[in-house]
Amino acid sequence: MLRHAPYEGEHIQVLLDLIQEFIVLKDGEGRWLVSNQTVLDAYELNGIDYRGRTDQELAELAPPQFKAAFEFNITTDEQAWQKGAPLQIEKSFAIADGSMQTWEVIKTPMFDGEGSRHRLVIVSRNVTERKKAEEELKASEKQYRLIAENMNDIISMLNPDGRARYCSPSFRHILGYTVLEGTDIFEFMHPDDSPAVRRSFDELVAGASDAASVQFRYAHAGGHYIWFEAALTCVWSDEGTVDHVVSVARVITERKEYEARLQGMAYYDALTGVHNRHSFMKRVKLELEESDRHGTSLGILYLDVDHFKRINDSFGHEAGDELLVQLARRIEAHLASAGFLARLGGDEFVAVLPGLTAPEQAAAMAKTLCASLQQPWPLESAGEVRTSSSIGVALYPQDADAVHLLLRCADQALYAAKREGRSRVRFYDGVEAGE
Repeated sequence: MLRHAPYEGEHIQVLLDLIQEFIVLKDGEGRWLVSNQTVLDAYELNGIDYRGRTDQELAELAPPQFKAAFEFNITTDEQAWQKGAPLQIEKSFAIADGSMQTWEVIKTPMFDGEGSRHRLVIVSRNVTERKKAEEELKASEKQYRLIAENMNDIISMLNPDGRARYCSPSFRHILGYTVLEGTDIFEFMHPDDSPAVRRSFDELVAGASDAASVQFRYAHAGGHYIWFEAALTCVWSDEGTVDHVVSVARVITERKEYEARLQGMAYYDALTGVHNRHSFMKRVKLELEESDRHGTSLGILYLDVDHFKRINDSFGHEAGDELLVQLARRIEAHLASAGFLARLGGDEFVAVLPGLTAPEQAAAMAKTLCASLQQPWPLESAGEVRTSSSIGVALYPQDADAVHLLLRCADQALYAAKREGRSRVRFYDGVEAGE
């Protein structure tokens, strides 16, 4: 067996020893012919004549911790010979300082003219730091993926034209479907919200601002809409153009519902759900402006429940409240789209009729309401109760030119109706409806 294969001069060996990669040349029988110093240091073979020895023989001469590495060499050498072409693999083992190192190995088999195994060139590069960085990156990606998959916010990357580049898995969890790459995100937005959000998005992309906050409703797979608040931020390319926009959207449906409840408390009567005095004053002012623009009139129908105190005293306040709720529903059913109803307090209500072209329209509605409110009231807490209502009517601009003055005129007409026997309709000018 040849123990010392010749090689080309000491200057080649010096060159090989300066290379940090592992370099080994073996013959067709697996005997080591040439190796650089990096390999000898790693396997702790310094002082051992390795030339002409196989991995099996070197495993007996090297420290015990390298036995598995030599056995791995034998197995993978054979794989390279069987493949007949360069074989790329990875191997790891502990070096002298005890640290685990990983190498990327390329084993290239060479055959002679008769097709017999001739030489095996092995070049190995230490990729420990790269593998460590890759593992850290994978761990980081896994953490971010876990966050993205389990967070309640929706993270999106949007192209400058508003089309989706990426949406976090939470999109499906929250909305019930997946947005595919290239989907126009405005397509599923509520039509009332889309224009304003689109405008903010375009201004952001145009560089008018660095960030934007928008609120909108987005369609759920079930057919309903969910409220979101999104923070939009541009990510710029090296060329100074917008590469994409990052959107972080959070569900705010509960907040919107709470705001709606607050608004309801500010503008609507808590018991009956109709407009309260504050809302009445604001809305009638707007309606008066509309009347001026279109040359129409507006009617104020002021009414209350005749002998309401007697009902409270006889059946209790629960029955009185139930009566007021039913009264509001009955009036609204007659008004429909012709006007709106407000509760000013207690049993006092005002029906507003905008867009009138003749006083007779107000008279007809007042007479209808007066007749309807004389019908029985089936109360769960008191059984069937009968009562009636009186109605005072004032017209704009015939009777007054301001809301508070109109209300005063209608109130005076109401008390005129009561003085004349209740369950009657009186106009402020003293003309009784229907006469």
